[in-house]
Amino acid sequence: MSRQDDSSPDQQDPSPVQGDPPKRRRGGRFWLFAPYVLLVTVIVVWSVGWFFVRDRVDSEIEIRLAREADLGRNWDCADRRVGGFPFRIDISCASLIFTRADGATFSLGPTRALAQVYQPRHVIVEAAGPFRGTDGIASFEGDWESLRMSVRELGRGTEQFALDLRAPEISVQGMAPAPVEASAERFELYLRPAPDLAAAEGAVDMVMRATDARAPALDRLVGDDRPAQVEIGARTTNLRNLRTGAPRQMAQSWRDAGGTMTLDMIDIRKGDAHVQIAGELRLDDALRPQGRIEPSAAGIEDLVGRLLGGGGQQANAMMMLDALAPREEATTGPEGLRRFPALDLRDGRVFMGPIPIPQVRLQPVF
Repeated sequence: MSRQDDSSPDQQDPSPVQGDPPKRRRGGRFWLFAPYVLLVTVIVVWSVGWFFVRDRVDSEIEIRLAREADLGRNWDCADRRVGGFPFRIDISCASLIFTRADGATFSLGPTRALAQVYQPRHVIVEAAGPFRGTDGIASFEGDWESLRMSVRELGRGTEQFALDLRAPEISVQGMAPAPVEASAERFELYLRPAPDLAAAEGAVDMVMRATDARAPALDRLVGDDRPAQVEIGARTTNLRNLRTGAPRQMAQSWRDAGGTMTLDMIDIRKGDAHVQIAGELRLDDALRPQGRIEPSAAGIEDLVGRLLGGGGQQANAMMMLDALAPREEATTGPEGLRRFPALDLRDGRVFMGPIPIPQVRLQPVF
């Protein structure tokens, strides 16, 4: 009889004792709490980074204010605060006052500028009225329901500027015998460097819109108090080296540099009148507009009659318009606009051919 094998499977693998707890994997608790640890770490790092950026912004503001003061331009941001945690940098002023060594000043009500932490080069500015200012000669006052401005920079200077004003009202004194007043339901202004070769000349493209604009002086001139709709598309050259200063001084520097404004389109609608203008303008020695423009218009018989001197001149105006711009398809543009001969602006007058238009005198822009 053979001897029983001592290494049988039953003897090698005894069954486990009942009641022994199963062994747990090491590190199981770590993965359970890891997301929370990571979240807390991110919050702490983000908070430290935000406060670091805030301090850098505050220091940069002080540096720029000192630099502006050295150039004779002083900015006073009352009760300045830097906030916006956690995703924005928000700089607020109870009021903003600017003064310049030559006597020019302006002031705004509560003003704030903000930027997202992840888009620091795109700044949004919001300001409340009233606005008060002077350039040393004329004084300005204005107010609005809301003002919102957007400035975008990509390291090469301002790449885009946008201004949106709701229900603005402005009054200017000192530039005319009587105060000049204007208002609108909405005013928009968009600026950007010209994207083509004209950018080498410091050219800037501009689009301006005024909705339901009113100006009592213009109403009296045209004899119509209905609101106007205005849109302007233009390109201005030789702005690259233009230094800041008094408006008149800046205008002279722009003129001396050979600056021009190309009018792609000025579109004005007021009551029954509709006018479109294209052309190119400069400034003469007296800072008056000079150049050549090409007008198209419809419904301007009453206006032309007034410019001819009034007193029942509408019939003469109709005859002159028909002579200058016959009612033919070849001289009629979109929406029935009649194309008129080009107008020359020179010596403060407006000429149609060799004939100056009476009642029209061009004033210096500043």
